[in-house]
Amino acid sequence: MYQGQCGGSINMKMTAQRFERIVTAYGSEPARWPAPEREACIHFLTESPAAQALVAEYRELNLLLDAVQVPALTQMEQRVMRSLREATRDSLLDKVLDWLLPRQQHGMAWAWRPALVACLPLVCGIYMANFYSFGINSVENSWQEELYLISMNDYAEITE
Repeated sequence: MYQGQCGGSINMKMTAQRFERIVTAYGSEPARWPAPEREACIHFLTESPAAQALVAEYRELNLLLDAVQVPALTQMEQRVMRSLREATRDSLLDKVLDWLLPRQQHGMAWAWRPALVACLPLVCGIYMANFYSFGINSVENSWQEELYLISMNDYAEITE
């Protein structure tokens, strides 16, 4: 056990590999190093010439990276935001479904879903009646036959 710069005792032993990982991940500034290992890193830095050379190398890299100014990308940001707005815009189908099946739970919104489910067989029946004849060949014949049957019914009631 040895004393660190802050006077606290340090229970961990710093290895060269661990120090190199910390410097490559967090940079050469001791303030950026992980707090639990900072004192051990500082102690290792004071004792090891290889660690000092590594920190000096990364200090130059950090200075170069800090000197680079990234330009503002306002046009790019506007293009990305516009594409996000277009991607999240509801389609006509989404608007119709929101109208038919509201997402809110207040008011009469709770009654829409069961009413639509109850109307589903009616809609299916109308659909089937429009596309299938069910034995009726033409519209004229069916009206004529219907009128004939109605007239026969009236004569049957009179004779009795």
